[in-house]
Amino acid sequence: MSLPMLRKCCGCLPLEKGCFVLGVLSTLACIAAIIAGSWSLPRHREREQEDNLISMTLVMFSTLSGISNVVVLVGVGMRRPSCLQLTLLFNSVFILCIFLVAVVTCLFSPELAPFMTKPGNIALVVFMIILGAGYSIYYLIVVNSVCRKMKMSTSETALPM
Repeated sequence: MSLPMLRKCCGCLPLEKGCFVLGVLSTLACIAAIIAGSWSLPRHREREQEDNLISMTLVMFSTLSGISNVVVLVGVGMRRPSCLQLTLLFNSVFILCIFLVAVVTCLFSPELAPFMTKPGNIALVVFMIILGAGYSIYYLIVVNSVCRKMKMSTSETALPM
């Protein structure tokens, strides 16, 4: 089953420009996640080893996803559908791993225990995770649509290989 094919990004932007904007936003989000994850790493003596491992995992997968987002920007800029196709695979795995790290952090981090006692805070965290997942799925759909559009314009098959 393939992802849907979009004609415009966000309802008003041309597909390539919208993909470029979403790629920049995703790269900035990865940079913010790298900063947030590495912010707590120097305090390794004050934290449990598991918390340091979670922070290092977040930094690692955010870095890999950021690199994949930069490849999306290069693929859109140079009109290379092969770059986009490659990043679809890798970025979907990296995004899944980032969400798993976020869920594990929210469930098992003792630093968040006081924050997670209030139902409103739990609802906020769940809402943010669902919002992030929705954005990630839309981003992958846009990248897939641009890849398929580029392949059709160069008379290649739109089917993934």
